[in-house]
Parts: sequence; structure tokens; C-alpha cells
Amino acid sequence: MAVAEAELVKTGQDDLFQLAKGFYTTKALLALWRMGLIERAAKGDLEVDEIAAEQSSDPNLLRPIFDYLVVRGFLERPEPGVYRLTERGANAVPYCGYLSTMVGAYEPVFSHLEDVVRGRLVYGKDVLRSHEEMVRGLTALEDRLMGTVAEVVRGAGASKMMDLGCGSARMLTRICALQDGLQGVGVDRDPNSCAVARETVKDRGLEDRVTILQADAIDVANLPRDVVGGVDMVTVMFLLHETLRQRGRGGTVRLMREIGALVGKNGRLVMVEVSGNPDPKYRENLLFVPEYELLHEYTNQRLAPRPEWEAMVAEAGMSVEQMAPVDMCQAFCLVAKP
Repeated sequence: MAVAEAELVKTGQDDLFQLAKGFYTTKALLALWRMGLIERAAKGDLEVDEIAAEQSSDPNLLRPIFDYLVVRGFLERPEPGVYRLTERGANAVPYCGYLSTMVGAYEPVFSHLEDVVRGRLVYGKDVLRSHEEMVRGLTALEDRLMGTVAEVVRGAGASKMMDLGCGSARMLTRICALQDGLQGVGVDRDPNSCAVARETVKDRGLEDRVTILQADAIDVANLPRDVVGGVDMVTVMFLLHETLRQRGRGGTVRLMREIGALVGKNGRLVMVEVSGNPDPKYRENLLFVPEYELLHEYTNQRLAPRPEWEAMVAEAGMSVEQMAPVDMCQAFCLVAKP
């Protein structure tokens, strides 16, 4: 075998091992995330025997996953049975919500991807993403959005905001708590999310100012007027790309028009989306858009490039007032005015 051929074989093997390493590292981190151990590690040491007793598990089954993450540089072991985050691990903590939104939530789909591709399983009928895991991941990542959206709300002088697809209502209630007198309405069709959202409202003492509606968030025209009347700002975060695939461009523009009619000429639409990139030759330079686009292709969603969103806003009779950066990968915050 020639030297060049030997190097090629070695490179191919290394590439595959690198992919496998990433897979196992991701699964190990996701397991810790689901067990609540990443947040716990951010606050202090992980003691194997203590955790095993609390979770009724075998310490001999916990130890290997911790040891593996020591090898991969996310944990260190200062003494036997005790683990803590390394600098690398600590730096990853604020972004661990991506473990849910990019991997865990779509695990039911991608574990059977070959059957989805062959048409043997149909998304929405045979397989579904995990709504609970998606909500948990987005909730963990809300801090990356909080500053931008809160500034937009304050700057617009809104008196009543509505969050479509509110999930846990953490962001809605945090923004309302920051601005005296601001009323809020959260809309979500998932009953479990609404139950969590109502608990969030209660825990933050905002029951007199925030209402949670269990309803279809993309059917704004049929939301009860006695609840949504007076709304002068609507926030929509990572929801419109679902509407775009499921109801098409026309349905998405129609929803934007309904929002414009609801908020009135002095109101605002605030949308947060990830910009898709239609040109494959540029995708490899983006941090996670190729993966994000792939999972959306198989889950009845479609990303659009930012100019396309701007064009839909214009078609809905609104103008782009502000385009603000968001501290999330390839995301943007678009503020539109009727």
C-alpha cells in the first residue's frame, strides 16, 4: 500500500472515530442533563454515593459515565468518588439546553431516521419529537434571549404583551416582573405546558397580571377577545418556522396580518427565528444551521433565510423597525410595526 493510501485510510478511520466520540460524549452529557446532574455540578461537587442513594441507583452504574466525561475533559476527579466540572465543563453549562433542543427532543425521530426516510414511519403519526424535552431545553436557553427581548419590550412602551407558544412562561413572567404594570398573556396548545406555565405565574406572584390560555397559538383571530383585548405587543419565538411548513407562506403571512390587526398601528410584532441558509456551499461555515435544518426537514418544519422573513413581514402590511442580534447561534430578533 502506498504512503498516500495509508494516510487516506488512517484519515477515514480517524474521521469515523471522531464522529463516534462526539456521539457518545453527547449521549453521556444528555444523560446527566436529564438526571439534573449538570445543574447540580454547576453548584458543587458530584458525590457518587450520595447521588446513587438519592436516585435509588447503583453507584457502579453511575461511576463509568462520570469517568468517561473525565476522559473527555468535562469532569475531573479530585478524590475517589467525587467529581466536579472542569473549565471546559463549566463553560458548556449555559448552553446545555441545546442537548435537549438539538438532540434529546428529536431522539424519537432520528433513532428511526432510516424508516422516516423510507416513508415507513410518518412524522406526526408514527413518531413525534418530545415536546417536554423541547420546552425544557428552550427554558434553559431563555437567558440567551432575555436581554434582547426585554429591551425591545421596554423600548416600545408596551402595556400588554402576548407570547405565542409560551411554554413554561418563564420568559413572559420575567419580562412582566421587570416592567411595572405590564400585563401578559401566554398561549400554548399543550396542556402540560400550560399547567407548568400557570405554576410559574403563581410562583412569581403575577396571577393578577398574567393569564395563560390553552389554545392554538397560530389561530390568533379566534383567541377570546376578553383575554387578548388590549394586547399591543406579540412575541413569537421559534414558532413561525413551524407555521411556514405546516400552513405555507400564505398561512404564515395571514398569521402576521392577524397579529398586526390585533396589536394595532402602535403595536409591535417581535419574532425570534434562526436564519436558514439556502446556499449549501456556505453551510459548512455555520455553527449549527446545517444540523438544525436537517432535523426540521424531517419534523414538518422549515427554516427560511432572513430576507424571506422580511419579505413576508412586508407582504403582511408591516415594516421592519428593528433587527436585533440574539445571543444564540444564527438567531435574530425582528421587530415589525403595522
